[in-house]
Amino acid sequence: MIWTGSGHKTAVLCAAVVLLAGPALPAQAAPLSPAPSVQRPASPEIPSPAEIAAARSSESATAAQVTVIDRLLADASATQEASLAATLQANNSYGDALVELRLRQDAAAVAAARAAAAGAEQQRTRRQIGQLAGELYRNGGLNPALSGLVSGGGDPLQQAATLEAVTAGRTRAFQSAETAAAAADSLTAAAAEANRAADDAASTAEDRKLDAERASDAQRTAVSEAKVQRTALVDQLASLKNTTADLESARVDALDRQRQRDRLAAVTAAAGQLPAGQPGPGNQPAPAPAAPVPPVARAAPADPAAAPVPAPVAPAPAPAPVLRGPEPVVPAPAPVVPAPRPVVPAPAPAPGGSNQTAISVALGKTGAPYFYQYGGTGAQGFDCSGLVQNAFAAAGKYLPRTAAQQFAQAPVHVPLSQAQPGDLLVWGSAPGFYHVAIYLGGGRVVQALNTDAGITVTDLAAMAAMQLHPVAARY
Repeated sequence: MIWTGSGHKTAVLCAAVVLLAGPALPAQAAPLSPAPSVQRPASPEIPSPAEIAAARSSESATAAQVTVIDRLLADASATQEASLAATLQANNSYGDALVELRLRQDAAAVAAARAAAAGAEQQRTRRQIGQLAGELYRNGGLNPALSGLVSGGGDPLQQAATLEAVTAGRTRAFQSAETAAAAADSLTAAAAEANRAADDAASTAEDRKLDAERASDAQRTAVSEAKVQRTALVDQLASLKNTTADLESARVDALDRQRQRDRLAAVTAAAGQLPAGQPGPGNQPAPAPAAPVPPVARAAPADPAAAPVPAPVAPAPAPAPVLRGPEPVVPAPAPVVPAPRPVVPAPAPAPGGSNQTAISVALGKTGAPYFYQYGGTGAQGFDCSGLVQNAFAAAGKYLPRTAAQQFAQAPVHVPLSQAQPGDLLVWGSAPGFYHVAIYLGGGRVVQALNTDAGITVTDLAAMAAMQLHPVAARY
């Protein structure tokens, strides 16, 4: 039979479906959160020796100068906290860019494999068309199987069957070649677009890496300057109050701890009225990356009435001469492309896995040889969400990749005042949380902090001023 125009369009569509079946490719990179700007405030002016000497002239002047110095020390602590927060934000921004880069690279690899398969199919159909053209040229445009028609001999039914078979075979060959060419062009364009997206993601990741390195350098400078300022100011306090530097240093440390506890209490009180198990303020779902969709075989129509009804089969005519024309060309399915490489080497779930298992795994990675690594999910190092993901995988709980996703997709959210060991605490504002840690209880967390501190256990109060979110996530 000869295919109609609508039948040809249907064939092209079906071939495209076969070639395109497989993991869905993202159209373009999802917008990443803007990298934080790092601005280090100018160092405060330390009182001069003349000012200190003048302040000792009276008790009131001494008290006033002590107040000034205490404020300078508090400001220095706040500056360090702000610089650490900026570092965490920059690190998270770089980590998110690396996650996006891996997704784009995997998508580009899949697209390239599909384009290669489509190109191979196109070459095969071209060869068949070439063979058909050569056959027609050698026989003066006439297929050898039609010689009986020309001579007028043979059974009329056999002649009709032969003519229809030759015509249908040629039509299918040309249509298959056209379909393969269209699919090859489309998939080649898709592969080029996927490669451009991967290149853009690589460029973005490189920019974010520079931002993270600059933030880390600024934070180190802030810490170094704060230490120098603190030493000088503590010595001045000791001189003003006729005490020792050790005593004044201990007093300053106690004041810092009290300020931190007060800030933590304020954050905890912000969510104190929330009932247990409910999402907290600003808890907006973070977009999760689209999961790869496995190839799905085309199913029969859901509506039986919509299924095509086969036409009645006419009695078969007498056997006709076997005609070996071009075989129908059906575009071959794209080869099986390996799934994108797993980002996280998930440990085997521990028997009776629980959040306590996750805590134990995370604590086991503190110190050498484990360390902080941008975009790290194991083996060579971890970033904050990579550590969380790896630790919970050991307990048989497979969490999303980023801090924002880990918080948003938790089945339960509770006020910070009701946090239990194993809950996740996050920093930032919804939906763009920039840091995550595992709560240990007793006001402590285990976390992958940064390149300098590595994986460490930290007092939660010391990080309360860095946009600690007042709601905890529970898995």
